[in-house]
Amino acid sequence: MTPRQLARQTRAALRGAANPLVAKSQGRFFKPWENISLYGLKTPEVRRIERELYQCTRKSWQYAEALAFCDLLMRDRYLEGIAAGLGVLKRHHRKFEIGLMTVARAWLEAGFCDNWAATDDLSTGVLTKLLDRFENLAPQFESWSGSPNLWVRRASAVVFVKPSRQGCHLDSAYRVVTRLLADDHDLIHKASGWLLREAGKTNRARLERFLLEHGPAIPRTTVRYAIERFPESRRLKILEKTRRAPN
Repeated sequence: MTPRQLARQTRAALRGAANPLVAKSQGRFFKPWENISLYGLKTPEVRRIERELYQCTRKSWQYAEALAFCDLLMRDRYLEGIAAGLGVLKRHHRKFEIGLMTVARAWLEAGFCDNWAATDDLSTGVLTKLLDRFENLAPQFESWSGSPNLWVRRASAVVFVKPSRQGCHLDSAYRVVTRLLADDHDLIHKASGWLLREAGKTNRARLERFLLEHGPAIPRTTVRYAIERFPESRRLKILEKTRRAPN
């Protein structure tokens, strides 16, 4: 089965399981300006379909076919289709090639992942595995923080979330957050806070030093996300010490 044939089969399966009520409910998790296309499937159902798709091709497809399949579903812009495409691609992570970084950035810049859910799925599911395979890509992912594209900037933080949770690439994580401190977008504030929170799981002292050092320069949303796992008394003290002085 070719990637194009499986993409047609995937679209049919997703349409067949579509539920407008679920789509309406899921749409509430996104900002009004985010371009969301939904069939209306819950996550377990999407994963079930993705597993079945993979079973159809696991003995015959290589990385190149999985990438072509994912690219076709990316262009449809349906969130469930993107999830299915990325799910199949992830299963070939041991064969990822370094050029996938360029392909992924092109997807983001083209607006195929123009919402937080698709960007985060791409970042944590695919780009993080690419980073695991090619650790020397860390500086290039860091450089994405300077992009004018919102989704590329968000990916620059989210790609380091899982490694930071394991105590890996912490220097990269803190450099990315530092570069994003002046960003005025709420979705960047949340991504930065998420990354800091995960980094703090293996080195809370370093996280606290970072927060106190940068203090009022850190957006409040970022601080609140970052200190979620701190004891309440410490959270309150950090919130106070990082508060901006009144004008």
